[in-house]
Amino acid sequence: MNSQSPEVDGRSPLLKRVIDVIDRLVVPLVWYSVVMLAIECQFYPDSDSYDTPPYFLWSERVVALIFTIEYIVRLLRNSGRGFYPFTALGVVDLISILPFWIGFIPAVDPYLRLVRTLRVLRMLKFFRYSRGLQLMALGFYRSYWNLRPLMLATLMMILFTMFALYEVEGMHQDEFRSLFTVAWFLEVTGTTVGYGDLSPQSTPGKIIVMVFMIGGLAIFMACFSAITSSFDQVFKEAADPEFDPLDEFEKVREEQEELEEHFKDTGTSDVEDEAAEVEQLEAEEEPTDESKEVGATP
Repeated sequence: MNSQSPEVDGRSPLLKRVIDVIDRLVVPLVWYSVVMLAIECQFYPDSDSYDTPPYFLWSERVVALIFTIEYIVRLLRNSGRGFYPFTALGVVDLISILPFWIGFIPAVDPYLRLVRTLRVLRMLKFFRYSRGLQLMALGFYRSYWNLRPLMLATLMMILFTMFALYEVEGMHQDEFRSLFTVAWFLEVTGTTVGYGDLSPQSTPGKIIVMVFMIGGLAIFMACFSAITSSFDQVFKEAADPEFDPLDEFEKVREEQEELEEHFKDTGTSDVEDEAAEVEQLEAEEEPTDESKEVGATP
């Protein structure tokens, strides 16, 4: 027996047809929007959309209106993975229309050019239609769980080195008396970019940076290995035509959270807590020896 009301049954096919039509328009509309943004920024760099020829403004209004209708229809239909506004695709669809509607707020008038540039974020909508982008995102998401401890180690090493250079090299160069400047120097050095705008002059400062570069290079290679391993796994699974990348995000998260819960250093795991609660309930329900004797007395 169908639990849906006739109104919902009659509405869903209509919403689905609307979504099907919009799906055919989204990709070309996104490219059109980005191209128009590029032309507008190139020829009118000092003007916002209200000061450029009307075609640009009305063109943007039509595109934003179509994307707004898409968002509302998907919200009403709400078919997919979870409550649509809180899903990744729902957030992306909201980002694609938010800059347009923010432009109507009087307080942002001085920043309309910046708001206009945010239209380029609409390219994130390609994630819905490109399996390749979904696989790429899944690869980075899987590597994220291995990168977290590496990033923590990197942060700790940067902080140790930053304060060491602040005290040691700061006595010789005023630039190293700024923590932000020192952090910039360590970031550029650790990623092997090396602009050469800063360098330690004192011998202790040079020794500190030498140690940092060795450790930074080791962590960089470990990060590269973690990402490569995750993508290898994703590409192997992607050979299966039944493999859906979007379904894997939740599975990966649950697996990693279960592992982290299992290997926690302190406290008890959720499984152990549940087992203890079951044992306690069973103990409370089990009759004591005295109650058995009382029950046995005629």
